[in-house]
Amino acid sequence: MLNKHKIESLISLVDDKDKDVFELVQGQIIELGKEVLPLLNNAIDQSSNELMTARLSNLINQLNLIKAREDIREWKNHNSRNLYEGLSILACFQYPKLDIEKITRTINKIRQELWLEINDNMTALEKVRILNHLFFEIHMFRGDSKDFFAPENSFLNDVVIRKKGNPITLSAIYSIIAQSVNIPIYGVNMPNHFIVAYTDRLYTQPLSDIKINDILFYVNPFNRGEIYSLKEMRHFLTSMKVMPRDAYLMPCSNITILRRSLKNLIKIYSNKNDSSKVDDFKLILSELE
Repeated sequence: MLNKHKIESLISLVDDKDKDVFELVQGQIIELGKEVLPLLNNAIDQSSNELMTARLSNLINQLNLIKAREDIREWKNHNSRNLYEGLSILACFQYPKLDIEKITRTINKIRQELWLEINDNMTALEKVRILNHLFFEIHMFRGDSKDFFAPENSFLNDVVIRKKGNPITLSAIYSIIAQSVNIPIYGVNMPNHFIVAYTDRLYTQPLSDIKINDILFYVNPFNRGEIYSLKEMRHFLTSMKVMPRDAYLMPCSNITILRRSLKNLIKIYSNKNDSSKVDDFKLILSELE
């Protein structure tokens, strides 16, 4: 068990002007791991020393990255069936003080409303129309076409709060809500786009049992839940000058969704010349490769 007083004494040395002393202290704090993050956050809140604040901030960032990598590795190995948890890890890395429970309550509210509106006698199309009504008309989710490459469009909490996002995150949230009430909707990792597929039944990850004929139809959450047939999706790929292979139209695993989201973030921050964020997200992505 960590000794709080000893750690606080160690943290108090972070602003030591002797470089060798600081590097020794820094190494010891990082070795202690993510458990010391609450004490570091408390120290930075109380600090008025510029050097202390800068060094604490750097230490917190390093430990948050270590935590995110550990969490994403654990998720991949033991809980990748839970897409919501995977997206939460990315959101909590971006916003270390995020109250994820607030986001969970919002998602659960939509889930509860959907559960009250559907029943087993409904067709797949009827269920999707109700989900679309709740998601796009009642809760006002929409695709952010004006600022498509805004980083906020890639994070679970931002999309839930702002009610807009990119195709990947919108599709992920849409499918999470659907699956929570046993509607079999899964992400489809298309070239240059991301949509969801409604299948004949619920499947378990990594979805290796699904065949192309098990897909009833497709839904585009970025375009307010527009519905497409398999034939229309093949035509869509052809119109983009992409060979309409069935592999491009198959539901993908949750790990694939997080990989796609991370690669998207790397591209966004690369275009912003933010090499620090690029390096961080590349390291997190490496845990999923």
